[in-house]
Amino acid sequence: MKILVISDVHGCFERLYRIIKMENPEMVLFSGDGYEDVVDMEYAFPEIKFICARGNCDYNSSFKDEEFVEIDNRKFFITHGHIYGVKRNYFQIEVRAKEIGADLVIFGHTHSPYLREKEEVVYFNPGAVLCGSYGVITINEDKNIKLIHKEVK
Repeated sequence: MKILVISDVHGCFERLYRIIKMENPEMVLFSGDGYEDVVDMEYAFPEIKFICARGNCDYNSSFKDEEFVEIDNRKFFITHGHIYGVKRNYFQIEVRAKEIGADLVIFGHTHSPYLREKEEVVYFNPGAVLCGSYGVITINEDKNIKLIHKEVK
């Protein structure tokens, strides 16, 4: 399974469209900021499942601050991160991840790619589509998971 991880689109519709066409994922995890572009992508790619969280710039969005999805017995926690102060530190988001039993936390807000494992929880920020960065998660038949950061112009 191939999962595209995006955040902080901020109006970069054409770049996002190119990324989705190029990666051809089965699922997209969106961690906020640029919901209008992502809603348009849901219409453009109806065969792809989108799981979306609201960012601090998504004022009129009906997305929630937190979303959860289970994939291959792993609990994914998707959030923008602003409500957890991720620009300062990761303490609050780590507490929340433990509280809900997350295996993998997807967040954005900082516009900087980030990947770290702490106490059996993986924290993954794809960076910002605005800046040309995104993430890809692949899960093979043996249920092994691989997370990578990618860049596009």
